[in-house]
Amino acid sequence: MSTPGSIVAAWSRDWPQALPRRSPAEEAALVERARTTVVRLQEKARGGGAPGHALHRHAIFATPDAEVRIGDDLPAEIALGPFRRGATWQAAVRFSSAFPGSRPDTVPDQRGVGIRIVDGDRRLDLLATTGEAHHARDGGAMIASMEAAAAATTGGVRGKVGALITLVRRLGIRDGVRMTRTLLGAAESGVSLAALAFYSRAPFQLGDFAVRYRLRGVAPHAGVRGAGDRCLTHDLAARLGEAPASWDLEFQGFLDPARTPMDDHRIRWDSPWITVGRLSVPRGTAPGPIDREAFRATPAWPDEGGPVLAPLGDLNLLRQAAYAASRGGRRGGPRDSSAG
Repeated sequence: MSTPGSIVAAWSRDWPQALPRRSPAEEAALVERARTTVVRLQEKARGGGAPGHALHRHAIFATPDAEVRIGDDLPAEIALGPFRRGATWQAAVRFSSAFPGSRPDTVPDQRGVGIRIVDGDRRLDLLATTGEAHHARDGGAMIASMEAAAAATTGGVRGKVGALITLVRRLGIRDGVRMTRTLLGAAESGVSLAALAFYSRAPFQLGDFAVRYRLRGVAPHAGVRGAGDRCLTHDLAARLGEAPASWDLEFQGFLDPARTPMDDHRIRWDSPWITVGRLSVPRGTAPGPIDREAFRATPAWPDEGGPVLAPLGDLNLLRQAAYAASRGGRRGGPRDSSAG
């Protein structure tokens, strides 16, 4: 039986050679495209209302009263920063739906989670979404997906057709259809937040290694209790009325370019997961206000040996640009209670 130590021992330190190479000019052009696209998407999503997030606008459940506890058996090579053995951290958590506009919980959609841990001047943000495989191969494809999301804000059949046409124009028929299928496959409906798994999908540096992370719900029952536009909110509140809700925090590490590619995020990594800790929301917790402005796409935690969970690759680069542009578009808008 594999142990956490034996799994980490198989991780490779040669991941820098597997990262795609882009010139500074290419990176700058991608970042500028991302910023422009996010502003356009955000404007379409607001529909004449108050400015909000370009994506993950609809908060399902949020609370500042969660906690993250790190396991006692973490291998020394990755027991870094906030992941020191046995550590317990207070955390804020926000669950959301990915679509740019606000839609009923009954509509199939990708679900997302944001977790914030703060210790004085140090902080760690973990952002993850349902669907293990990313819909975008690389940065260019990610921008195309945001352009398609802007088209989809029209709603109905027209919005769906417009999104597909945008993808086909940008990526070609084969990759456009593949992205559409991946997005549809990651959409959830009728599944409790307490039973979902959320994936980083992009890689991060942890010590000498490159890793992906996920939050895996441990609820024994997946069905949503109740119905209606806010059924996911009511379901989690009902579950918390009976017991805590928990998600295991897990890592998987880079092995080699064939099994764990760094240049095509559509491919699931063929690498075993190890449990690092657990996110828990205590029994009796009600939705509460958090400052969602605090979430950022650069989760690195400063540490003596260097930043912990430093973002890698162009998808993370574009995430940072997209979040900055989205924050800029919300200036002057109302503070989000994120209570649901």
